[in-house]
Amino acid sequence: MKCYPVLLFVVVAFFACVGCGRHDQPVQDDSSAASSTQTATLDEGTNQLSEDEQKRRQELAEAMAYAEKLDEQKMQHPELFTNPPPSEWPFPNYPAGPGNPLPPNVNFYRINDHYPAYLLCEYDVDQSNYSQTNEPKWFEAALEQIRQSGPKKFPPVKWVAVILINRAGWNGVSTYEQAHKVGAIYKASAVFSPSCDLSQLVAQADMDRHPLKYDQSQPTPGDQDRWLIVEQHAATNSASMGPK
Repeated sequence: MKCYPVLLFVVVAFFACVGCGRHDQPVQDDSSAASSTQTATLDEGTNQLSEDEQKRRQELAEAMAYAEKLDEQKMQHPELFTNPPPSEWPFPNYPAGPGNPLPPNVNFYRINDHYPAYLLCEYDVDQSNYSQTNEPKWFEAALEQIRQSGPKKFPPVKWVAVILINRAGWNGVSTYEQAHKVGAIYKASAVFSPSCDLSQLVAQADMDRHPLKYDQSQPTPGDQDRWLIVEQHAATNSASMGPK
């Protein structure tokens, strides 16, 4: 009789263990599924963070590249960072005004901030019978006036662009471009160097018979006078330098 309680205890324990084992299996499966869901959620979050991080790194790289480009421009073209801007420089221009027009054979200077490395010089003549044979001496006269003013009278420039304008050929907007007869570009260092023969400098320069375009589509009067000779020269130099 004493064996029955022991036997009963063994049977009960056996079925309890079997039941426990069956119960553990579903719990393990549920936990596995929850873990997979959590892992997927974490992976999705990680991917999202990676996209944000990638965007942040790209923006940082672009900012660093832009800063590097500015530093490079500052070293190569200090005229880009002058104060005041090159276009607002107090140029040694004739004090023309109402009742006091600019006389012929006198330079007029300015700079377009889009091309700050170029000093723009207009040299007016007044010739009813314009002759191209006189152009070399007019170019030389314009360069001589620049040299006499000296480099300190201008922002730091690399090039001097001169356009000869014939007032006698200027009769309204339709003749404005035609009145700008010819242009040429010279190295500023050569123009300001006393050892450089200006007549030789003029003789060696390439002349452009269509140096300016009057573009009324531009928003401001200062941009309507497009110095094509400068635009083309700047584009050619930029292309020849190649990517940095």
